Formats: sequence, structure tokens, C-alpha cells
Amino acid sequence: MTMREFRSRWKAPGNEPEPVQSAATPFYAMWDAVARFAQEIRASDFMAEMIRRRDAYGSEGVMGALDCATLYGLTRWLRPVVVVESGGFIGMSSTFILKAFADEKLATAKLYSIEWSEECEQGGLIPDELRTLSGGFVPMRGKVEDFLKGNQLPQKIDMFLHDSSHSYRHMLWEFRQFWPRLRDGGLLVSHDVQMNAAFPEFVAKTYAHDKKTGRRDPLRTSHYEWGRWGYIGFAIKKAEAAS
Repeated sequence: MTMREFRSRWKAPGNEPEPVQSAATPFYAMWDAVARFAQEIRASDFMAEMIRRRDAYGSEGVMGALDCATLYGLTRWLRPVVVVESGGFIGMSSTFILKAFADEKLATAKLYSIEWSEECEQGGLIPDELRTLSGGFVPMRGKVEDFLKGNQLPQKIDMFLHDSSHSYRHMLWEFRQFWPRLRDGGLLVSHDVQMNAAFPEFVAKTYAHDKKTGRRDPLRTSHYEWGRWGYIGFAIKKAEAAS
């Protein structure tokens, strides 16, 4: 399995007791890993070239350097095989997902990039060497709703990126549509989470609380971890245990 495994529990050394929040402990290290990957790409010549390309095209509506670095870091950390993104536009976000594929040597990974506008050059910013890498970039022109109705998207995915219409209703709708398709440990990622309350409201609904203590119930909560970095929000799905 290429996507990182999430079911192993952290063990305390020697005879030390396990911490109460041990189920979440394996994800503490992810922050360091994502930060390291993000810092690496942020300082690279590749980032400088992509910012130059973006500015030459026009930066309005295109992901900035910090968010691109965060997206790259999350993708490298997860090592997904199947990714779907909405609002691929001219390919800035697509580029950094594909770059993470390449740097992690994920030769069979696929990015299904959806863009409804006929007026943009879909994926135009993607460097040729990444666009042709094992056919990993799969552009899809049309509306997310139509692709879902037509059953044209993978039923199971490792990662979903929302970057299409940032209305409250549409963001919440996309989160609800793609969350069930995510595998255990899969990533729901959203750009521009500051635009409205959709992302924090969605994450809040994934919590379950112990009635006596009021604390998070890790067995019934349906995420392992979540966070926000810049304008990128993410949640790591915890699937229901098989009965």
C-alpha cells in the first residue's frame, strides 16, 4: 500500500505507561514532517520558477507560495495514489501535487483535476515534465456535480482538494460529497478556508464527545487530526471500525 499506514499505535518505551491520548500521538510527528517538506520546496528553485510563471500569467485567483508549499508538504507526507481536486484552474495547485508525486516516486499516482471554466487554459502552468509523468495528470473539464452524477470519479480516493467555488453552501456540499469517498487516513484539504465558516463547521461535525467529561471521544470521532496552515485547512479521516 503506497498511502501511509495509520493503524499502528505508539508504544511508550520500557515499562512507562501509555499516554491517555496515545491514539493521536502518531500524528504529532506529521506536523514536523509537513513543515520540513514545505520549507524544502519553499526555498527551492522550483518554487521560484513557479511563482515567476504564476505572476506572468496573473496571480489573481491562483494559490500563493505558502499555500502551495503546505499542499506539497501534505501530499508528500500522505503519499496518496488517487487524488481529486476541484477548481484546478491553470494548474498551480496541480503542479505542487504532481511535484510531490515525483519527489516521492509515486509512479502510479493519479490526479483527477476538475475545472468547469472554458475560458482558462486548464493546467497551463504545469511543467511539461510533470504533466507527462506516467500519465498522472488527468484533466476533467466540467462541473463536479455532473461528474459525480455520471459516476466518472473514483469511488475510493486518498485525498481531495477543494479549490472551486468558495461559497459556504458549495464548500460544505463538496466536503460532504467527498468525505465518504476518502479511505481511512485519507486527507480532505480545502483552500481559502477563511472565506466562510464551512470548513470549521464541517470539522466540528466529525467530533464526538464523552457525555461525562465533555472531552473528545476518540473511538467515535471520525477524524484523526485536523489543522490550518495559511489559507489551507485539512482533516485526516478516521473510518468507522468494522463491526
